[in-house]
Amino acid sequence: MPVLLLARGDQQSRALLRLAIEARYGHSAPPIETVKIDLKGKSRVKLAFAWTWMPIDATVFVKFPSALRWDFTARPVGLPVTTISETYDGESLQRSRMLRSAEVDTDGHVLRSSEARLWTIAVMLLTPLSDPAIQVSTSGVDQLDVENTATGSRVTLSLNPDKTLQCVTTTCYNPATEREQRYTLRMTGGQALINDLMLPRQIDVLWDDELDMEMTPVSVETNFPLADDFFKL
Repeated sequence: MPVLLLARGDQQSRALLRLAIEARYGHSAPPIETVKIDLKGKSRVKLAFAWTWMPIDATVFVKFPSALRWDFTARPVGLPVTTISETYDGESLQRSRMLRSAEVDTDGHVLRSSEARLWTIAVMLLTPLSDPAIQVSTSGVDQLDVENTATGSRVTLSLNPDKTLQCVTTTCYNPATEREQRYTLRMTGGQALINDLMLPRQIDVLWDDELDMEMTPVSVETNFPLADDFFKL
C-alpha cells in the first residue's frame, strides 16, 4: 500500500519526505498515535565539580500531538540508583525525583523547549509527518525543513544518501544552561526491527555539538491507551 502523505509542500519536498518514510517502513508505514520506547545507554552528568558519563535506563511515552513523559533510572557507580520523571502535557512541565512531590514549571521558554523536543521525537518516527498540519520544504541536498503549523514547532530533517534519517535538529531553550541552543537527535548504526517497528539502532542527543546522551532502543509499543492524567506527576 502506498504511503498516505497528506503533508503540504511542493512536489520535490513531498517526494523527499515520502522516500524517507519508505526507507524506514517500506510501503506500509504504520500510523502512530501513542508510543512507548524503552532505551538503554548513558548520559553526561555533573557530579560535584566534574562531568562524567552515567549508565541510564529510560522510557519515553508520547501521546501525539502534545503529551510527553520521560522516566529515567540512573545508575551511578558507587552511588544509589536515582529515578527521575519528567512530563509535559501542553500546559506545564513537571519533574519528580525519587518519587518526591513534583515540581511544576510553566515558564514560557521551558514549555516551548519541551514542545520543540517532543516535535523532534515525532519527526524521528516520521509517520506523524503525514498529517495535513505539516508543511515541508527543501533546504538543501537531502534536507527538509518541517513545520507543524498547528504548534509553530520547526525542525530540520537531514537524510543519508540512502534516504534513511541522519538527524533531526531544532533550536530551543536548554534548561541546564539557561540559553537557546541547537538541539539534535542523531541516528547512528543503521536501522533495526524492534517489536515489529523499524527504529534507528542508536539515538544520540546533542546540545550544539556536545554529546549529552547515547541511547539504544530495546523495546517499543504503539497505539495503546494513554490517559491524559498519566502526563501529570
